[in-house]
Amino acid sequence: MEHDNYLDGIRSAWLGELFGQAFFKAMADASDDEHMQVTWKTLAQLEDVTGNRMATLLESNGEKAATDQIIDISDELLRQYTDVSHFESMTRMQDVIEKAIIRFDQLLAVAPENDVNAVRFLVEHELALQTFVEREIAGHTENSLEEVIRLLDDI
Repeated sequence: MEHDNYLDGIRSAWLGELFGQAFFKAMADASDDEHMQVTWKTLAQLEDVTGNRMATLLESNGEKAATDQIIDISDELLRQYTDVSHFESMTRMQDVIEKAIIRFDQLLAVAPENDVNAVRFLVEHELALQTFVEREIAGHTENSLEEVIRLLDDI
């Protein structure tokens, strides 16, 4: 992967984190369940932290980490997650996360030495989301955010 493609991958990851943050905030706003509101807000916080790291990484590579694009979560997308069972919404999320892990592992494999820690965090955050989803699917909601919180506590 040449440098420009690598930076395109980082830019895509950064935009994905902006989208993820907006999505989780919208999920919190759409939920009537106080526990899930806190859960979604915690996930939004992780996306924010990760997005900020990707923005810093872009800037350190001479790229502009700014967008005029407004991240709008459509009602249709929200319905795809809120109009189905929690199990089904977690299963859908699991598929998205698994694909992201593959892409981010590829970025980590080619990351310049100065970028490795930030890209490793990108991978780790996705792995924490995967653990969250797996625990939610298994019904272990009492500790589903454990890895997410660990990452947030380590920053």
